[in-house]
Amino acid sequence: MSKRAGLVCFLLLAALFVIVNRGAYKGFFTDDDFDHLSWTRNAGPAMFIQGLLTPRFQSNNFRPAGHLFYHEEESFFGFDFPKYVAALHLLHLLNVWLVWLLARRLGARPLPAAAACVFFALHMGFFDAVWKPAYIFDVLCATFSLLSILSYARGRWILSFICFWLAYKAKEPAVMLPFVLACYEIGFGSRKWKPLIPFFLASFSFGLQGLLLNPNHDNAYTFQFTGAALAQTGVFYAGRVFLVPYLGFALPVVFWFARNHRVRFGLAAMLLFFIPMLFLPGRIDTAYCYLPFAALAIAFAGMAEAGPIAVLALFFLLWLPLDLHELRVQRRGKLARDDDARAWVTTWDRYARGNTPPDNVIYSGEPAGFGSWGIIGAIKCSYRQAPPDIQYAEQPVLPAGSDHARVAFASWNSSLHKLDIAEHSPNTPDASFISTTSATPVWQLEKGWYGPENGFRWISPAAAARLERPEGAARFQLRVLPNTTLLEKAGPVTVHVSINDRELDPRLVTQAGPQTLEWSLPPAPAGPVRISIRTEPPFRPSGDPRTLGIPVGDFGFDPHF
Repeated sequence: MSKRAGLVCFLLLAALFVIVNRGAYKGFFTDDDFDHLSWTRNAGPAMFIQGLLTPRFQSNNFRPAGHLFYHEEESFFGFDFPKYVAALHLLHLLNVWLVWLLARRLGARPLPAAAACVFFALHMGFFDAVWKPAYIFDVLCATFSLLSILSYARGRWILSFICFWLAYKAKEPAVMLPFVLACYEIGFGSRKWKPLIPFFLASFSFGLQGLLLNPNHDNAYTFQFTGAALAQTGVFYAGRVFLVPYLGFALPVVFWFARNHRVRFGLAAMLLFFIPMLFLPGRIDTAYCYLPFAALAIAFAGMAEAGPIAVLALFFLLWLPLDLHELRVQRRGKLARDDDARAWVTTWDRYARGNTPPDNVIYSGEPAGFGSWGIIGAIKCSYRQAPPDIQYAEQPVLPAGSDHARVAFASWNSSLHKLDIAEHSPNTPDASFISTTSATPVWQLEKGWYGPENGFRWISPAAAARLERPEGAARFQLRVLPNTTLLEKAGPVTVHVSINDRELDPRLVTQAGPQTLEWSLPPAPAGPVRISIRTEPPFRPSGDPRTLGIPVGDFGFDPHF
């Protein structure tokens, strides 16, 4: 195959990859993205240089090669998400090219090497790695690992060591790279072990520090050297190999009977790169397959040499539909969650751009799959310097000492897929009527309230709020939305309302659906009052740990009287 023909084939493969994964450009940043961007954008060069050069274990999970990539991307792209995806895709295509170079260096013929590139380029077993910039660490780790192996195979040991070092500084699984290079010496080298000494010294140093200085105990980042952990992770990753459950467990049989050195080297490298992940059952992710599957691609080149072209064509005819099905399944859920995350962040960004920075931000609720660290990171990204104090509260309340502060309340409405933002300042008066579907004014809700759902908030059997009674108020309203399940399991619900400990006549709710309960009020002076809502009997829905009262839509002093 001529270089020109090879270049044309590569460009066609790159175009096919972009077409197949075009949906990635419609996605959005993850919670990890905002967590990284919130501090890397302001980090100085000294931090990254020190992190890249130090041999010490980074207990704060600082991965300088990947975090430096974030720093540079933000300086060039800002928060233009499609550009982050484009950079990720370019890096992936670079890795496809490195797979080609390595396969050819190890003696693979052009067609099997090209088949390995197609297999690696289009594989959906590591879907997240080519859809989410948050996994740039895994992709960069593969880039430097492939460069290290390729440099070592060419006898450039110093360059290989530098690439190994950078691979580890991108992601920890590269700690197994010296063992992969030892496999190269056994299968393709001249059994010269001295050049590997610095590789193994660095690897053992990193590995021992990671085990002894790991600050994570009894959480998702804790290594579990148990058979149960191995069984859990093994089943997951074996199912990612060919996208068929358990089929990956057939690879050791292939290794045993294979006489092709590329098959044995690639499978051994894949297993070695998987080893750190096999004992982390709390951190199972498709993206962690990226580096091991780059090694699997080398083994695939060897397997493609073993049979006729017709067998290779049959494999792709069977595998590609599975691959595209996996893409459709993953894409659907990913883009739906991305829409929610985008709604949260863009709404907050509009608020931050149009208002003076508040002194405090209190948020409640989160989009599905978007953790609290992402919300905090997104808020910090709105302010280049001195971000406000940020805290989570299931029920937003004014923080202590906020009499002279501006507080922004951000409440996520999961049923309406929208973020409501309300601001409280020292001169903000209490409202006399509250709609529980929005964030205005959530700070008046006291105990017993849950997050908004489908236009209402569930309350516990006893809830309280604060209102401002207007002059001449003659009626009080409480809109409730009992459902059929509540009435079937708990029976008719009695609703008690008290204003400043003066109880109004109880109301009995016997029918499902939205309805407004009303009370006539005797004359009383205007001013702040405390509202208590009590329901009986309590409702304990199946599969829900909460003890509930009744769903409330809005309540307060009738604004029409």
